[in-house]
Amino acid sequence: MRTKQGIVVSAKNDKTIVVRVDRHIPHPKYGKRYRVSKKFHAHDEKNEANEGDLVEIAESRPSSKLKRWSLKKIISQGTQTVISQPAAVKSEEETELNKVAQVEKEAPQIQAKPDEEKGEKSEEIKKDSENVKEESEEKKAEEKPEDKAEIKEEEKTTE
Repeated sequence: MRTKQGIVVSAKNDKTIVVRVDRHIPHPKYGKRYRVSKKFHAHDEKNEANEGDLVEIAESRPSSKLKRWSLKKIISQGTQTVISQPAAVKSEEETELNKVAQVEKEAPQIQAKPDEEKGEKSEEIKKDSENVKEESEEKKAEEKPEDKAEIKEEEKTTE
């Protein structure tokens, strides 16, 4: 009688478990080993296996359309949740939500300031930006005559 070891991925049905059995086989051409998984439906008479358990199943006579295996023993108890993705892999939405939550926790509480203080600061900012604009315009005006003279000298030397 053949036996296989695998992890229970579903125990939702009555007296039936779904066991994922992994095999590692070498690639025919390159020789690298990779994992191949197959699911087997097995009969669990006492409903004692839970999702995530490592179990051993044995071949038996067919008990339904899909069930050709029966639970032999539970090797180790696992977690109650099915691990369909590695724990390190999270969806993009979950990671974004976690980042937003961390920023909200770490950010200091901003207190509302009176309108008068806001008005004073905005006026200061406007004055500073006007000063910067004026300085940049002055620099441009100074650079233009020199640039024109340099261009004319270059034209004369090339001729």
